Amino acid sequence: MPPAVAIVVPVTAIVCIVGLLALLRKFDNDERMAMIEKGLTPPQKDSMRVNPASALRWGCLFMGVGLGIFIANIFQSASDKDSEALYPASILFFGGLGLLFSYYIQLKLDERHK
Repeated sequence: MPPAVAIVVPVTAIVCIVGLLALLRKFDNDERMAMIEKGLTPPQKDSMRVNPASALRWGCLFMGVGLGIFIANIFQSASDKDSEALYPASILFFGGLGLLFSYYIQLKLDERHK
């Protein structure tokens, strides 16, 4: 691949993504302004609120992935063989266990709040 293409492709991708985000922001603003002109109250954005269930889910997922990498590293250093499937398998396995763990925690929290 020529060096010019290696520079042009990422720059073009970044410019396109920034342009798309700016265009979406403009349309959102235009929609809100049209609602205000008609006398309607635009809905407030809920982007500032944090969903505790989502935070719990992501936290348990990342802890499971971290544990999977750690366990794979221990097995890799203890083994003489170079196993290619060890890291992806342990990351997926422990990430899934983390999600199951967060599900059961959320069930217990929901039962407690009823």
